[in-house]
Order: sequence, then C-alpha cells, then structure tokens
Amino acid sequence: MEILGIIPARGGSKGIPQKNLRKILGKPLIQHSFDAAKKSKINKLVVTTDDQKILMFAKSQRVETPFLRPKKLSSDSAKTFDVIRHTLDYLSSEEEYQPDIVVVLQPTSPLRTSKMIDESIRILHQKNTTSVISVSHVKTHPSSAFFYKNKFLEPFRKDFKKFDRRQQYVSLYFPTGAIYTTWYDTIKKFKSIYGPKIRPIITAQEESIDIDTKFDLFVAEMTMSHWKKYLKKF
Repeated sequence: MEILGIIPARGGSKGIPQKNLRKILGKPLIQHSFDAAKKSKINKLVVTTDDQKILMFAKSQRVETPFLRPKKLSSDSAKTFDVIRHTLDYLSSEEEYQPDIVVVLQPTSPLRTSKMIDESIRILHQKNTTSVISVSHVKTHPSSAFFYKNKFLEPFRKDFKKFDRRQQYVSLYFPTGAIYTTWYDTIKKFKSIYGPKIRPIITAQEESIDIDTKFDLFVAEMTMSHWKKYLKKF
C-alpha cells in the first residue's frame, strides 16, 4: 500500500524562534521525526513548510520538499487540515500521486518512535476504523479545574466538590499531536483527518511530550537522556 507521511513544519514560532531546527541531543528537533518515519512502513515522506532553512535541511536529509507552503497556510490561525489537503492536492496534480494511507507527524513530538507509527497503521486496518490518533491519559482532570473571572476563581463544573478523589473521574484522553493516521478516502469523504470511527494509540506520559516552550525542550532532552536509566532504579 502507498503510505504517505506528511510533516507540517512552520518556520514561525513565537515561543521558540526556529523551533523545528533547535537541537535536542545534537539533532535538530525535526530530524527526530525524519528518523522515526524512515524506519517505519511509510514509503513516501514529505515536509510542508514555509521556511527556506527548514526546506534546505529537509533536502539535506533526503526528505521530499516539493514546494514552499503558501503564506495563507502558514499563519497561527491556519488549520492543519487545510495544510494536509494542500499537500495532497499538490501531489495529485503535479505528481499524479495518491496514497492509500496518510500519516501526519508533527515535528514537535521527538519521542515518537517508528514502532508507534507502525502500530497506528496496523490499528487502522482493523474493521470500521476511519482514523487512528495518538493520545495520552489526562493527568489533570478538567472536572476539578477553575477559570478566572472578575478577580475570583470560578469552578469549571458546579459539582466540582464531588470530584475530590481521582478514582471518581471518568477517564479522559487528549491528543498528543504525535501521530494522526487516516485513510485517504476518509479525508476525501469527511473533509477531515478523523472521520466517525477514531481509534487510539495510547502513549505513556514520557512519550507524549509536545514541544511548545523552552521548558518542553528541556524536559524532552532530559527524558531522552536519562529516563531509561532512571527506570532501572525501580
């Protein structure tokens, strides 16, 4: 089957300038996604970017960069689905290429592995599945959350007092952003990378780090450097 990997990598980042090229363990952040994708069942890998430096680095790693993304798809308000659709439309019209499966890999997830990618593809093949996304268990539950209003804290839920023990929470899962695996037909039919039948690939907390701040970079590098060694203590 034709399995297309798409890595959406904007150049602009307010929190960390040139975030996708910042190094973790001596490698640019985006290269960790390249390495995982190349070891997986993905057989065509494309980077969609608006940044010339990212484009040139991707080419140096022999990753396809067939275009510079239009500015309208590179703003903070640009939707990921529109970026994916633009990539698919370009490949269809310019290369006459149409995949069976599309795997979206955000470059801000350096702890994603090739095994996780391949597992998402395996799960997708199960009956009645339109997409598979990586999720992590919500540690801080919204049932006990507050919001700030008129200088006071207001409970997110009026019945928050009954959720004084973790065991009373309904299990919730949040997308990590590491993997979105879907059928090409799902995208065309539902105008979405999800569709109605979404299955999870549940990842551990240490595998779910999404780089957004300098602190996230620190946590990711410390995890990649020391976590396995630390676990041996137990």
